[in-house]
Amino acid sequence: MNQTIFVLGDSVAAPRTDEELPMAGWGQKIKDLVVGPIEVANYARSAMTSRKYFTERFPAMLNRMRRGDVVLIGFGTVDRVIQDGTRYVPVPEYKELLRLFTRHIHEEGGVPVLVTPCARYAFSASGEVLHTLGEHPRAMQEVAAELGVPVIDLTSRTMELWAQIGPTRLRQYFCWTDPGEHPQRSDGIIDSTHFNHTGAFEVARMVVAALCDLHILDKRDVDGAALMAPPVLPPVSGEFTVQSPESALHFTEPSGEGPAIAKPAAGGLAGPMVKLSGTAAPGTDYLLFFEEGQYIGGTGVGGNGQWAWRRSVNWEAGEHVLHCVGLRADGCSPVVEHRFSVMTEVSPPRVTAPAEGAFAGPRPRFAGKVQPGATKVVLMEDGLLIGATGVDANGDWAFTHAHRWHPGAHTVEAIALFSTAESEPAVRNFKVVGVPETSPIRTFGASRHDCGEVCEHRPFTGDW
Repeated sequence: MNQTIFVLGDSVAAPRTDEELPMAGWGQKIKDLVVGPIEVANYARSAMTSRKYFTERFPAMLNRMRRGDVVLIGFGTVDRVIQDGTRYVPVPEYKELLRLFTRHIHEEGGVPVLVTPCARYAFSASGEVLHTLGEHPRAMQEVAAELGVPVIDLTSRTMELWAQIGPTRLRQYFCWTDPGEHPQRSDGIIDSTHFNHTGAFEVARMVVAALCDLHILDKRDVDGAALMAPPVLPPVSGEFTVQSPESALHFTEPSGEGPAIAKPAAGGLAGPMVKLSGTAAPGTDYLLFFEEGQYIGGTGVGGNGQWAWRRSVNWEAGEHVLHCVGLRADGCSPVVEHRFSVMTEVSPPRVTAPAEGAFAGPRPRFAGKVQPGATKVVLMEDGLLIGATGVDANGDWAFTHAHRWHPGAHTVEAIALFSTAESEPAVRNFKVVGVPETSPIRTFGASRHDCGEVCEHRPFTGDW
Protein backbone atom coordinates (compact mmCIF):
# COMPACT_ATOMS: atom_id res chain seq x y z
CA MET A 1 0.00 0.00 0.00
CA ASN A 2 1.26 3.46 -0.87
CA GLN A 3 2.10 5.54 2.16
CA THR A 4 2.99 9.19 2.68
CA ILE A 5 5.26 10.67 5.32
CA PHE A 6 4.14 14.22 6.09
CA VAL A 7 6.56 16.68 7.69
CA LEU A 8 5.05 19.49 9.75
CA GLY A 9 7.30 22.10 11.31
CA ASP A 10 9.28 25.28 10.91
CA SER A 11 12.23 26.44 8.82
CA VAL A 12 14.69 23.86 10.18
CA ALA A 13 12.76 21.06 8.46
CA ALA A 14 11.37 23.07 5.54
CA PRO A 15 12.31 22.33 1.91
CA ARG A 16 14.82 24.70 0.32
CA THR A 17 15.26 25.69 -3.30
CA ASP A 18 18.53 25.91 -5.23
CA GLU A 19 18.35 29.68 -4.84
CA GLU A 20 18.62 29.20 -1.05
CA LEU A 21 21.84 27.17 -1.16
CA PRO A 22 23.69 26.14 0.91
CA MET A 23 20.65 25.98 3.24
CA ALA A 24 18.66 22.74 3.44
CA GLY A 25 15.92 21.34 5.67
CA TRP A 26 16.11 17.90 7.21
CA GLY A 27 12.58 17.14 5.99
CA GLN A 28 13.63 17.34 2.35
CA LYS A 29 16.33 14.70 2.89
CA ILE A 30 13.97 11.96 4.08
CA LYS A 31 13.14 11.05 0.48
CA ASP A 32 16.80 10.13 -0.06
CA LEU A 33 16.51 7.43 2.60
CA VAL A 34 13.20 5.69 1.80
CA VAL A 35 12.49 3.22 -1.00
CA GLY A 36 9.38 1.56 -2.35
CA PRO A 37 5.93 3.10 -2.54
CA ILE A 38 6.56 5.80 0.05
CA GLU A 39 6.05 9.46 -0.72
CA VAL A 40 7.38 12.36 1.36
CA ALA A 41 5.25 15.49 1.60
CA ASN A 42 7.20 18.26 3.29
CA TYR A 43 4.65 20.74 4.65
CA ALA A 44 7.13 22.50 6.97
CA ARG A 45 7.50 26.23 6.37
CA SER A 46 9.69 29.07 7.61
CA ALA A 47 8.77 31.15 10.67
CA MET A 48 6.02 28.74 11.68
CA THR A 49 5.02 28.29 15.29
CA SER A 50 2.68 25.53 16.37
CA ARG A 51 -0.04 28.19 16.85
CA LYS A 52 0.35 29.74 13.40
CA TYR A 53 0.63 26.39 11.65
CA PHE A 54 -2.46 24.91 13.30
CA THR A 55 -4.79 27.50 11.81
CA GLU A 56 -3.02 28.34 8.55
CA ARG A 57 -1.58 25.12 7.09
CA PHE A 58 -2.82 22.14 9.07
CA PRO A 59 -6.28 21.89 7.41
CA ALA A 60 -4.73 21.54 3.95
CA MET A 61 -2.51 18.72 5.17
CA LEU A 62 -5.46 16.90 6.77
CA ASN A 63 -7.37 17.09 3.50
CA ARG A 64 -4.53 15.29 1.73
CA MET A 65 -3.73 12.71 4.44
CA ARG A 66 -5.00 9.16 4.07
CA ARG A 67 -5.44 6.40 6.62
CA GLY A 68 -2.09 4.91 7.60
CA ASP A 69 -0.02 7.93 6.61
CA VAL A 70 2.73 9.06 9.00
CA VAL A 71 2.76 12.69 10.22
CA LEU A 72 5.94 14.08 11.82
CA ILE A 73 5.06 17.02 14.10
CA GLY A 74 8.22 19.06 14.69
CA PHE A 75 7.67 22.43 16.34
CA GLY A 76 9.54 24.22 19.12
CA THR A 77 12.41 26.19 17.60
CA VAL A 78 10.37 29.31 16.83
CA ASP A 79 7.85 28.74 19.65
CA ARG A 80 10.69 29.20 22.13
CA VAL A 81 11.60 32.78 21.07
CA ILE A 82 10.37 34.69 24.13
CA GLN A 83 12.10 37.83 22.81
CA ASP A 84 9.43 38.06 20.08
CA GLY A 85 5.91 38.25 21.47
CA THR A 86 4.37 37.64 18.04
CA ARG A 87 6.05 34.23 17.84
CA TYR A 88 6.45 33.04 21.41
CA VAL A 89 4.12 30.15 22.30
CA PRO A 90 4.10 29.53 26.07
CA VAL A 91 4.51 25.94 27.23
CA PRO A 92 0.86 25.42 28.34
CA GLU A 93 -0.46 26.58 24.96
CA TYR A 94 2.26 24.65 23.11
CA LYS A 95 1.26 21.42 24.87
CA GLU A 96 -2.42 21.93 24.11
CA LEU A 97 -1.67 22.59 20.44
CA LEU A 98 0.36 19.38 20.26
CA ARG A 99 -2.61 17.51 21.74
CA LEU A 100 -4.89 19.02 19.09
CA PHE A 101 -2.52 18.14 16.23
CA THR A 102 -2.29 14.58 17.52
CA ARG A 103 -6.01 14.08 18.06
CA HIS A 104 -7.02 15.38 14.63
CA ILE A 105 -4.49 13.08 12.95
CA HIS A 106 -5.64 10.09 15.02
CA GLU A 107 -9.28 10.75 14.23
CA GLU A 108 -8.52 10.72 10.50
CA GLY A 109 -6.56 7.46 10.73
CA GLY A 110 -3.05 8.89 10.51
CA VAL A 111 -0.03 8.02 12.63
CA PRO A 112 1.22 11.10 14.53
CA VAL A 113 4.86 11.20 15.62
CA LEU A 114 6.12 14.06 17.79
CA VAL A 115 9.65 15.29 16.97
CA THR A 116 11.52 17.55 19.39
CA PRO A 117 13.54 20.42 17.83
CA CYS A 118 17.19 20.11 16.81
CA ALA A 119 19.93 21.56 18.98
CA ARG A 120 21.58 24.73 17.73
CA TYR A 121 25.28 25.24 17.08
CA ALA A 122 25.99 26.54 20.59
CA PHE A 123 28.95 25.59 22.78
CA SER A 124 30.06 26.86 26.15
CA ALA A 125 33.44 28.56 26.47
CA SER A 126 34.87 25.20 27.54
CA GLY A 127 33.42 23.41 24.48
CA GLU A 128 30.32 21.72 25.92
CA VAL A 129 27.11 21.61 23.86
CA LEU A 130 24.50 24.02 25.24
CA HIS A 131 20.77 23.39 25.55
CA THR A 132 19.12 26.55 24.18
CA LEU A 133 15.52 25.39 23.66
CA GLY A 134 14.13 25.87 27.16
CA GLU A 135 11.25 23.69 28.35
CA HIS A 136 9.63 23.02 24.98
CA PRO A 137 11.39 19.69 24.22
CA ARG A 138 10.51 18.34 27.67
CA ALA A 139 6.93 19.57 27.24
CA MET A 140 6.63 17.67 23.95
CA GLN A 141 7.84 14.47 25.59
CA GLU A 142 5.28 14.93 28.36
CA VAL A 143 2.48 15.21 25.79
CA ALA A 144 3.74 12.07 24.05
CA ALA A 145 3.69 10.15 27.34
CA GLU A 146 0.26 11.52 28.24
CA LEU A 147 -1.32 10.53 24.91
CA GLY A 148 0.73 7.38 24.32
CA VAL A 149 2.04 8.56 20.95
CA PRO A 150 5.57 7.95 19.62
CA VAL A 151 8.19 10.66 20.01
CA ILE A 152 11.63 11.19 18.43
CA ASP A 153 13.94 13.10 20.77
CA LEU A 154 15.94 14.99 18.16
CA THR A 155 17.08 17.47 20.82
CA SER A 156 19.06 14.85 22.73
CA ARG A 157 20.20 12.98 19.61
CA THR A 158 21.60 16.10 17.94
CA MET A 159 23.23 17.33 21.17
CA GLU A 160 25.02 13.98 21.45
CA LEU A 161 26.22 14.13 17.84
CA TRP A 162 27.30 17.78 18.17
CA ALA A 163 29.37 16.80 21.22
CA GLN A 164 31.13 14.10 19.20
CA ILE A 165 31.85 16.45 16.31
CA GLY A 166 32.98 19.41 18.42
CA PRO A 167 32.91 23.16 17.85
CA THR A 168 35.82 23.31 15.38
CA ARG A 169 34.08 20.94 12.93
CA LEU A 170 30.33 21.38 13.46
CA ARG A 171 30.19 24.50 11.32
CA GLN A 172 30.42 22.17 8.31
CA TYR A 173 26.88 20.95 9.12
CA PHE A 174 25.31 24.42 9.27
CA CYS A 175 24.48 27.20 6.84
CA TRP A 176 27.61 29.08 7.86
CA THR A 177 30.14 30.26 5.31
CA ASP A 178 32.85 32.90 5.00
CA PRO A 179 32.62 35.55 2.27
CA GLY A 180 33.46 33.99 -1.07
CA GLU A 181 33.25 30.45 0.29
CA HIS A 182 29.95 29.69 -1.48
CA PRO A 183 29.05 31.09 -4.92
CA GLN A 184 25.55 32.11 -3.79
CA ARG A 185 26.68 33.69 -0.52
CA SER A 186 29.32 36.14 -1.68
CA ASP A 187 29.14 38.05 1.61
CA GLY A 188 29.02 34.88 3.71
CA ILE A 189 26.37 33.85 6.22
CA ILE A 190 26.46 33.00 9.93
CA ASP A 191 23.52 30.76 10.87
CA SER A 192 23.66 28.58 13.97
CA THR A 193 20.12 27.20 13.53
CA HIS A 194 19.68 26.05 9.91
CA PHE A 195 21.59 23.24 8.21
CA ASN A 196 23.41 22.83 4.94
CA HIS A 197 22.79 19.69 2.85
CA THR A 198 25.33 17.63 4.80
CA GLY A 199 23.86 18.48 8.18
CA ALA A 200 20.27 18.11 6.99
CA PHE A 201 21.00 14.62 5.66
CA GLU A 202 22.53 13.49 8.98
CA VAL A 203 19.49 14.71 10.91
CA ALA A 204 17.15 13.00 8.41
CA ARG A 205 19.05 9.77 9.04
CA MET A 206 18.31 10.13 12.76
CA VAL A 207 14.62 10.60 12.01
CA VAL A 208 14.31 7.64 9.63
CA ALA A 209 16.32 5.37 11.93
CA ALA A 210 14.03 6.31 14.82
CA LEU A 211 10.94 5.55 12.70
CA CYS A 212 12.36 2.07 12.10
CA ASP A 213 13.12 1.59 15.79
CA LEU A 214 9.53 2.59 16.61
CA HIS A 215 8.27 0.03 14.03
CA ILE A 216 6.49 2.79 12.12
CA LEU A 217 8.62 2.10 9.04
CA ASP A 218 9.67 -1.37 7.99
CA LYS A 219 13.37 -1.78 7.25
CA ARG A 220 12.37 -2.94 3.78
CA ASP A 221 11.09 0.59 3.20
CA VAL A 222 14.44 2.28 3.78
CA ASP A 223 17.83 2.39 2.11
CA GLY A 224 19.70 0.25 4.62
CA ALA A 225 23.16 1.04 3.31
CA ALA A 226 22.62 4.79 3.50
CA LEU A 227 20.96 4.51 6.89
CA MET A 228 23.57 2.28 8.52
CA ALA A 229 26.72 4.00 7.26
CA PRO A 230 28.49 5.80 10.12
CA PRO A 231 28.34 9.60 9.98
CA VAL A 232 31.29 11.14 8.20
CA LEU A 233 33.23 13.41 10.54
CA PRO A 234 33.21 16.83 8.87
CA PRO A 235 36.57 18.51 8.26
CA VAL A 236 37.95 21.13 10.59
CA SER A 237 36.68 24.60 9.70
CA GLY A 238 39.12 26.62 7.62
CA GLU A 239 39.65 29.19 10.37
CA PHE A 240 41.39 26.51 12.46
CA THR A 241 43.76 25.39 9.71
CA VAL A 242 45.75 28.65 9.62
CA GLN A 243 49.45 27.87 10.15
CA SER A 244 51.24 29.76 12.97
CA PRO A 245 48.59 32.49 13.28
CA GLU A 246 50.26 34.04 16.36
CA SER A 247 53.18 35.18 14.21
CA ALA A 248 50.87 37.82 12.70
CA LEU A 249 50.84 39.62 16.06
CA HIS A 250 54.58 40.24 15.80
CA PHE A 251 54.91 41.26 12.16
CA THR A 252 57.74 43.80 12.15
CA GLU A 253 56.63 45.95 9.21
CA PRO A 254 52.81 46.05 9.01
CA SER A 255 51.24 47.35 5.79
CA GLY A 256 47.94 48.99 4.93
CA GLU A 257 45.30 49.92 7.46
CA GLY A 258 44.05 47.78 10.29
CA PRO A 259 40.49 46.41 10.17
CA ALA A 260 37.63 48.38 11.71
CA ILE A 261 35.26 46.68 14.19
CA ALA A 262 31.79 48.26 14.22
CA LYS A 263 29.88 45.75 16.35
CA PRO A 264 29.87 45.31 19.24
CA ALA A 265 30.58 48.97 19.94
CA ALA A 266 33.88 49.75 21.63
CA GLY A 267 33.31 49.40 25.37
CA GLY A 268 29.80 48.09 24.73
CA LEU A 269 27.88 45.14 26.12
CA ALA A 270 27.20 41.95 24.17
CA GLY A 271 25.75 38.48 24.61
CA PRO A 272 27.83 35.28 24.73
CA MET A 273 27.08 34.45 21.06
CA VAL A 274 27.87 37.94 19.79
CA LYS A 275 28.52 38.37 16.06
CA LEU A 276 31.34 40.79 15.33
CA SER A 277 31.24 42.81 12.12
CA GLY A 278 33.00 45.67 10.41
CA THR A 279 35.12 46.60 7.42
CA ALA A 280 38.63 45.91 6.21
CA ALA A 281 40.91 48.01 4.03
CA PRO A 282 41.29 47.15 0.31
CA GLY A 283 43.79 44.36 -0.17
CA THR A 284 42.86 42.55 3.09
CA ASP A 285 42.01 38.91 2.39
CA TYR A 286 41.56 37.35 5.82
CA LEU A 287 41.19 38.42 9.45
CA LEU A 288 42.71 36.74 12.49
CA PHE A 289 41.31 37.22 16.01
CA PHE A 290 43.23 36.83 19.27
CA GLU A 291 42.58 37.07 22.99
CA GLU A 292 45.44 37.15 25.49
CA GLY A 293 47.80 36.29 22.64
CA GLN A 294 45.90 33.10 21.72
CA TYR A 295 44.36 32.64 18.30
CA ILE A 296 40.58 32.10 18.60
CA GLY A 297 39.41 32.12 14.96
CA GLY A 298 39.24 34.00 11.70
CA THR A 299 37.14 34.90 8.69
CA GLY A 300 37.42 35.89 5.07
CA VAL A 301 36.65 39.39 3.82
CA GLY A 302 33.99 40.16 1.22
CA GLY A 303 34.73 41.89 -2.05
CA ASN A 304 33.24 45.11 -0.69
CA GLY A 305 35.43 44.97 2.40
CA GLN A 306 32.59 43.87 4.72
CA TRP A 307 33.16 41.04 7.15
CA ALA A 308 31.32 39.25 9.97
CA TRP A 309 32.57 36.65 12.43
CA ARG A 310 31.19 34.63 15.31
CA ARG A 311 33.34 32.59 17.64
CA SER A 312 32.89 28.81 17.51
CA VAL A 313 32.31 28.74 21.29
CA ASN A 314 30.54 31.21 23.55
CA TRP A 315 32.37 34.05 25.26
CA GLU A 316 32.71 33.99 29.02
CA ALA A 317 31.11 36.74 31.08
CA GLY A 318 33.22 39.83 31.77
CA GLU A 319 35.45 42.26 29.92
CA HIS A 320 37.32 41.11 26.83
CA VAL A 321 40.24 42.62 24.98
CA LEU A 322 40.25 41.42 21.38
CA HIS A 323 43.11 41.88 18.92
CA CYS A 324 42.54 41.65 15.19
CA VAL A 325 45.05 41.45 12.33
CA GLY A 326 44.37 41.51 8.60
CA LEU A 327 46.29 39.20 6.26
CA ARG A 328 47.32 40.80 2.96
CA ALA A 329 49.29 39.81 -0.10
CA ASP A 330 52.06 42.13 1.08
CA GLY A 331 52.07 40.94 4.71
CA CYS A 332 49.98 41.82 7.75
CA SER A 333 48.04 44.90 8.76
CA PRO A 334 48.62 46.75 12.03
CA VAL A 335 47.11 45.08 15.09
CA VAL A 336 43.75 46.56 16.14
CA GLU A 337 42.58 46.37 19.77
CA HIS A 338 38.88 46.27 20.62
CA ARG A 339 37.34 46.09 24.10
CA PHE A 340 33.82 44.97 24.98
CA SER A 341 32.03 43.19 27.82
CA VAL A 342 29.89 40.08 27.76
CA MET A 343 26.83 39.50 29.92
CA THR A 344 25.65 35.90 30.20
CA GLU A 345 23.08 36.20 33.00
CA VAL A 346 20.33 38.71 33.75
CA SER A 347 19.09 39.55 37.24
CA PRO A 348 15.31 39.54 37.86
CA PRO A 349 13.75 42.97 37.34
CA ARG A 350 12.68 45.09 40.28
CA VAL A 351 8.93 45.70 40.29
CA THR A 352 7.85 48.99 41.86
CA ALA A 353 4.21 49.00 40.75
CA PRO A 354 1.79 47.68 41.63
CA ALA A 355 2.97 47.17 45.20
CA GLU A 356 2.94 43.62 46.55
CA GLY A 357 -0.59 42.76 47.70
CA ALA A 358 -1.93 46.15 46.56
CA PHE A 359 -5.33 46.90 45.05
CA ALA A 360 -5.49 48.27 41.50
CA GLY A 361 -8.14 49.47 39.10
CA PRO A 362 -9.17 47.58 35.96
CA ARG A 363 -6.09 48.80 34.05
CA PRO A 364 -3.13 48.31 36.41
CA ARG A 365 0.17 49.89 35.50
CA PHE A 366 3.33 47.81 35.90
CA ALA A 367 6.67 49.54 36.36
CA GLY A 368 10.13 48.93 37.72
CA LYS A 369 13.83 48.90 37.03
CA VAL A 370 16.37 46.47 35.57
CA GLN A 371 20.13 46.07 35.75
CA PRO A 372 22.24 47.94 33.17
CA GLY A 373 22.23 46.18 29.82
CA ALA A 374 18.83 44.48 30.00
CA THR A 375 16.79 45.51 26.97
CA LYS A 376 13.27 44.20 27.54
CA VAL A 377 10.85 43.04 30.23
CA VAL A 378 8.11 40.51 29.51
CA LEU A 379 5.13 39.86 31.76
CA MET A 380 3.62 36.40 32.23
CA GLU A 381 0.50 35.14 34.00
CA ASP A 382 -0.17 31.42 34.47
CA GLY A 383 2.60 30.66 32.00
CA LEU A 384 1.12 32.87 29.29
CA LEU A 385 2.77 35.95 27.81
CA ILE A 386 0.55 38.97 28.47
CA GLY A 387 2.84 41.83 27.48
CA ALA A 388 6.33 43.13 26.82
CA THR A 389 8.01 46.49 27.03
CA GLY A 390 11.37 48.06 26.30
CA VAL A 391 13.79 49.55 28.81
CA ASP A 392 14.98 53.15 28.71
CA ALA A 393 18.55 54.37 29.12
CA ASN A 394 18.13 54.58 32.89
CA GLY A 395 16.93 50.98 33.20
CA ASP A 396 13.30 52.00 33.84
CA TRP A 397 10.39 50.11 32.34
CA ALA A 398 6.60 50.43 32.41
CA PHE A 399 3.64 48.59 30.89
CA THR A 400 -0.14 49.00 30.84
CA HIS A 401 -2.25 46.42 29.06
CA ALA A 402 -4.61 47.70 26.36
CA HIS A 403 -7.56 45.80 27.87
CA ARG A 404 -9.07 45.84 31.33
CA TRP A 405 -8.34 43.04 33.79
CA HIS A 406 -10.91 40.79 35.40
CA PRO A 407 -11.61 41.59 39.03
CA GLY A 408 -9.92 39.42 41.64
CA ALA A 409 -6.46 38.22 42.65
CA HIS A 410 -3.66 38.03 40.08
CA THR A 411 -0.08 36.77 40.10
CA VAL A 412 2.21 38.18 37.41
CA GLU A 413 5.82 37.26 36.68
CA ALA A 414 8.21 39.86 35.25
CA ILE A 415 11.24 38.53 33.32
CA ALA A 416 14.17 40.65 32.13
CA LEU A 417 15.85 39.86 28.80
CA PHE A 418 19.23 40.57 27.26
CA SER A 419 20.35 38.97 24.00
CA THR A 420 19.43 35.27 24.40
CA ALA A 421 19.53 35.38 28.21
CA GLU A 422 16.45 35.67 30.41
CA SER A 423 16.23 36.24 34.14
CA GLU A 424 14.43 34.30 36.81
CA PRO A 425 10.94 35.77 37.26
CA ALA A 426 10.12 38.50 39.75
CA VAL A 427 6.69 37.61 41.15
CA ARG A 428 4.09 40.26 41.98
CA ASN A 429 0.69 39.54 43.59
CA PHE A 430 -2.07 42.15 43.44
CA LYS A 431 -5.86 42.46 43.35
CA VAL A 432 -7.98 44.19 40.75
CA VAL A 433 -11.07 46.06 41.91
CA GLY A 434 -13.83 46.05 39.32
CA VAL A 435 -17.42 45.15 38.58
CA PRO A 436 -17.72 41.33 38.41
CA GLU A 437 -18.94 39.81 35.16
CA THR A 438 -22.00 38.42 36.98
CA SER A 439 -22.97 41.73 38.60
CA PRO A 440 -26.44 43.05 37.74
CA ILE A 441 -24.79 46.38 36.96
CA ARG A 442 -23.67 44.84 33.69
CA THR A 443 -27.23 43.93 32.73
CA PHE A 444 -28.90 47.24 33.55
CA GLY A 445 -30.18 48.74 30.35
CA ALA A 446 -29.58 45.51 28.44
CA SER A 447 -32.51 46.25 26.17
CA ARG A 448 -30.29 48.71 24.30
CA HIS A 449 -27.40 47.98 21.96
CA ASP A 450 -23.84 48.71 23.09
CA CYS A 451 -23.59 52.41 23.56
CA GLY A 452 -21.27 54.79 21.79
CA GLU A 453 -19.64 58.01 22.81
CA VAL A 454 -22.77 60.01 22.02
CA CYS A 455 -24.56 58.73 25.11
CA GLU A 456 -21.54 58.95 27.42
CA HIS A 457 -21.31 55.20 27.89
CA ARG A 458 -24.70 54.49 29.39
CA PRO A 459 -25.52 51.88 30.54
CA PHE A 460 -22.32 51.49 32.61
CA THR A 461 -20.44 48.28 31.75
CA GLY A 462 -17.81 48.44 34.45
CA ASP A 463 -14.83 49.43 32.31
CA TRP A 464 -14.53 53.18 32.84
